[in-house]
Amino acid sequence: MQHSSNLILGALKLPFDAQCGVDTIERRDFDFRFSYRQIPFAAHFRTRGGISAIEISGDIGPMPFSAESALARAELQAVLDAANAHLGEVFLLREGRIRIVGAVPVVPPITAVGLVTAITHFLLKRRPYLETIEVFLLPPGVALTSGEAALRPGWRRPGGKGRPQR
Repeated sequence: MQHSSNLILGALKLPFDAQCGVDTIERRDFDFRFSYRQIPFAAHFRTRGGISAIEISGDIGPMPFSAESALARAELQAVLDAANAHLGEVFLLREGRIRIVGAVPVVPPITAVGLVTAITHFLLKRRPYLETIEVFLLPPGVALTSGEAALRPGWRRPGGKGRPQR
């Protein structure tokens, strides 16, 4: 059985490490998608002025309306504010949706290990905040497939399917 020594992103093959003997791609921009904690992410790799970086953005879900739960909205906003105070402006509210954004450098030569390391570094710094957000919101996609609101049942207003608000 032959093992691949590349990470395949569509038509693009990235060597796992610099020893693989595959041409590197420092001068080529590319995009790909991945998910983490059931959050869909988009990534864009670019090199400008000799500096390589990966720009990452994810759609966490909708910010609850005050009519759904004023307490959940206020508490969730406090989590986002604390995260942004600690990490810089990485959690944004756009058109009523919570987004996570940022860019991290990727050390050349560009390899699968380097790319995954950069993404992992980005995600691990934000993980405690993502876990706290999960206290309030169902994972993206779960609410859509079940037909329920994105707000976890324990945070919904009384009368919403018989579940009390905290």
